[in-house]
Amino acid sequence: MATRILLTQLRRIGDVLMTTPAVRALRQAMPDAHIDYLTEAPSHQILATNPHIDEVLVWPRKGGLPGKLRMVGRLRAAHYDVMVDFFSNPTSALITRITNAPRRIGFAFRVRRWAYTDALPLPDAPYAASHKLALLAPLGVAPGSLLPELHVDEASRRHAGRQLADLGIGTGDFLVALSPVSRRDYRVWPARHYARLADMLIERYAAKVLFLWGPGEQHFVDAVRQHMVHKPLPDYPVPSLMETAALLERANLLVANNNGPRHMAIAVGTPTVGVFGRSHPESWTPPDAPRHAAVAYDPGCKDQCVYPRCGRECINDVPYPAVAAEVERLSEALLKDGTPV
Repeated sequence: MATRILLTQLRRIGDVLMTTPAVRALRQAMPDAHIDYLTEAPSHQILATNPHIDEVLVWPRKGGLPGKLRMVGRLRAAHYDVMVDFFSNPTSALITRITNAPRRIGFAFRVRRWAYTDALPLPDAPYAASHKLALLAPLGVAPGSLLPELHVDEASRRHAGRQLADLGIGTGDFLVALSPVSRRDYRVWPARHYARLADMLIERYAAKVLFLWGPGEQHFVDAVRQHMVHKPLPDYPVPSLMETAALLERANLLVANNNGPRHMAIAVGTPTVGVFGRSHPESWTPPDAPRHAAVAYDPGCKDQCVYPRCGRECINDVPYPAVAAEVERLSEALLKDGTPV
């Protein structure tokens, strides 16, 4: 009888993508296992096409107690042999324990370690994907590639092709996506810098600059456009997560805050430049990957960060010239005689 395994990372998009190297390694090590994955909306969208997962389950974060109890009942009835809690927060630890799986693996965080039969210390390696992979060691799974993966479906690719054509973007254009958004203030690089970057890309490389945003995020893009000299591309319908991944797949380069679109771009193989303030870029940038640059600012207290008590938004101090230099480096590597290669 096949081993039944439940994996969970309830949120967020970037964190869920950081688990995909572990999912891939687990499937390679245990090809006959039945592997389910529990997450929250909207992250379930980026797992729906993952070939290593048998079923994606959606935890009803906003469904009230009855919905949660129904899901708990479903998880217990599934009789999982192993549960791996990549998240290891209070909610996921409780879910893990309630499933009553004989083997329960998570991080040995204070207070939550009681939920696991195997409570592991957080590894010293900085990249988040390596932390997720480390949880599979008790199952005898050897670590492999740390690159996250995202499988774009053909319907989303067709949608992206139509959308880009409607915007006047052809296959021979140098397409640079900008994602100046984040739900966290300490991750938002100033709009005037993104505007200056967009103008430079248009002037120097004849780039088509495509802004990316999700529901409730258009004000970030509008703020950038207000500072631009050149006329930006017009608005277009807000895409789904998988349609955004398809747009990123078509882009030659993405410049972004430390946000979901940057992780999605890495997962579909698009080069990136990430802008980091408070966050450690080593945690969110694949090691030994020259196609992915990260520019950060450290006022000297990043390792002992007390935000928000300090009242300082370090992201505002990331210098424009440093980001522009990385964008120019990658742009020139990606172009030959003005044409993307």
